[in-house]
Amino acid sequence: MTVCLLLLSVVAVTAAVPVPRALTRADWPEREPVVALWVWQCLVATVLLCCVTALALGAAAVFGTVRAQLFAPAPPAVTAAYDLSTAPPVAAALTLLLACGAAWTTAMLARELVEARRRRAQARAHLRE
Repeated sequence: MTVCLLLLSVVAVTAAVPVPRALTRADWPEREPVVALWVWQCLVATVLLCCVTALALGAAAVFGTVRAQLFAPAPPAVTAAYDLSTAPPVAAALTLLLACGAAWTTAMLARELVEARRRRAQARAHLRE
């Protein structure tokens, strides 16, 4: 289970850091902007799916109630295959790190949404004047 968490985290970090840098340095996105947009959105989806999956598996390993809810429809062999009975400290630390990242991302998204609404309201008020 720890190996699965680490692999998901490595894939997420790899897709989040060096790949976008390589994409911004490449010449082909200017020639093919639609393909570049699809690649960018696939990168974002990959990072989000890896982080959410790692967070769910880590929370299932650390918290028994999450494990019971997450694996409720699964046969007992699936739960046994993940070996979620004991959570090493690394899994707990990684789960805490992922939870903090999720909270930070949610806070920044909420801040951007509030800021966009405020700017839109100011623009409407300016137009009314």
